Amino acid sequence: MIQSRRKLLKAIVSISALMPTLKAISMSSSLHLASESNSNFKFIYGNSAYKDNFYQFLVNVFHLYPELEFHQLIDAITKRASSDQQIYIEVQNKLNEISSFIAPLTYSMPALSKQKQIIADQTQQLLHDKNQFSGYLEIGSTGRYLDALEERFTIENDRYFVTDKAATYSPIDMIDRGQIIKAGSDILFNNYQPALHSIPRNSLDLVTVYIGFHHCPVALREEFITNIRDTMSTGGYLVVRDHDVNNKKMHHIVALAHDVFNLGTMESWQYNNAELRNFYALAELDVLLNKLGFKSDGKKLFQQGDPTLNALMVYQKV
Repeated sequence: MIQSRRKLLKAIVSISALMPTLKAISMSSSLHLASESNSNFKFIYGNSAYKDNFYQFLVNVFHLYPELEFHQLIDAITKRASSDQQIYIEVQNKLNEISSFIAPLTYSMPALSKQKQIIADQTQQLLHDKNQFSGYLEIGSTGRYLDALEERFTIENDRYFVTDKAATYSPIDMIDRGQIIKAGSDILFNNYQPALHSIPRNSLDLVTVYIGFHHCPVALREEFITNIRDTMSTGGYLVVRDHDVNNKKMHHIVALAHDVFNLGTMESWQYNNAELRNFYALAELDVLLNKLGFKSDGKKLFQQGDPTLNALMVYQKV
């Protein structure tokens, strides 16, 4: 899902020509089964309460198309189609019927800006009176959130970004990071085995993982987090944002949010169907982070109107 933001940004860049255009990093076998009981679309859109709940995601988080028309399009095709694959492809093929040529200006740019500001505001709220950091690592982009954070904090010395693709000077990348120059040093994900040894140990005061850990292969999760921890100074802050998937309904609603994001940013069904999604309850993540040397004050901030329960949390290295 996170890599699909590149598609979103392509839509934003197309504003200059007034032309409408509209990830997980690791891939594995599909979580989307053919039976209706395992269909994300049918599980959510087949229940009026769940469907209304999911509509809030389209309004408050996704916001790349006219929300009501998009919602009604998904609903109509879900009722007649037989599988998630068919629903996904049919909805995707009809997006041009509900989207205008100025959609990047009226939807994509405001959506990106809004999410940056919400996440930065919540980060500031959780970090209280802490306002200066030495050394920064952002997991999941080439600096998408750094510009918003620097409006609120002083971030000095080295900046690193674990990303699926190194930053360039393309319009897409410049819009993504909010500045012309490159924001810092890029380290490739390498299937969740990035070369974090290139960062001096115990050197970073602030690490952000706004994409969460749910795309990480389970077998690599503990090693990945341990390697992040080793880059951090004692008392350094780890900011994590991830979904609280604690029951079957939450699994389907979060999975459907990923489906709809990929669908709406024009990823293929094959891409979407192969996306690794190791969702978990946040209580499970808390146990793991405590085991690996972090502590938290237990506070969680959720985005208003987001039914996927995407919580922002702060941990300190002890």
